Amino acid sequence: MANLNQKRPIEEDSSSDSSGEEEDDSQDEEMGEEEQLGENDREIQVEFAGQSPIVEDFHGIKSLLHQLFLKAHINLSGLTELIIQQNYIGSILQQCVDSDDSDGEEDGNAEDEVFGVTSVINLSHHKDVECVKEVKQYLLEKTQKKLVELFKNPSNQIGLLFNERFINIPPQVSVPLLENLCKEILEAKEAGKPFDFTHFILISKLHESTRKDPESKKKKAKGSDILWVNAEEEPISEIGEVLGEYSVRNESDSAVSGTWDEDDEQFDPKRRIVLITAAQLPDMLTKVKEFLQ
Repeated sequence: MANLNQKRPIEEDSSSDSSGEEEDDSQDEEMGEEEQLGENDREIQVEFAGQSPIVEDFHGIKSLLHQLFLKAHINLSGLTELIIQQNYIGSILQQCVDSDDSDGEEDGNAEDEVFGVTSVINLSHHKDVECVKEVKQYLLEKTQKKLVELFKNPSNQIGLLFNERFINIPPQVSVPLLENLCKEILEAKEAGKPFDFTHFILISKLHESTRKDPESKKKKAKGSDILWVNAEEEPISEIGEVLGEYSVRNESDSAVSGTWDEDDEQFDPKRRIVLITAAQLPDMLTKVKEFLQ
């Protein structure tokens, strides 16, 4: 794969729904229903690269934050600006487009679209910023104030992790993104910048089955009744301390990116707040890699 990012090459193959070529149309008409489904579900190869966030990525990043926070009373524009201002930390995920491709403007739009964002904001350092105050209040409410003492302790430096992307992008892309984030946090820390974290908070998106039949009860007992939007966050949740879990069914809307229907009557869309220590970060990366093998 071509390296389109001089600072941080992060590239992955992805799968997405695709329509058949024109030459296949006549064949599709002759295929049965099951065969047509198989054709529609086939995988195509797409290359992605991690890039430093810039001003032009504002709306794409904000949209990804919205799919996490939905209708929460949080100034997402302010959070997005913080992510862009510290562009030496974190990455946005963009599609690699062949510069020799003749599609012109259409390709430019595809290249500029933000498919994911991986970053961290220091909630302690930015404690006086209004949008950060709103985030902290949100976290306190959703964890039944379990974070009060952690926030009060002046020796703590707490980072809010962002690990957002379109739903149909495979979880393997998270490995190089998280690895680069950890590397950049270390470099920033050594440079004397405010990234000497003691703790990290991650808000994960998941769906829990609402069925009450005997089979679903067995799955619940095994923990297999949960579907993770970002699969790599399952081992992170197992490593860290779960401080809160809550439904967002009444907040879900069509602005959520991806193919999953969060209004599906069989599943309840939820958020889970997980706390990990800075010392657990290397183990977290190891567990994510093992889980995705």
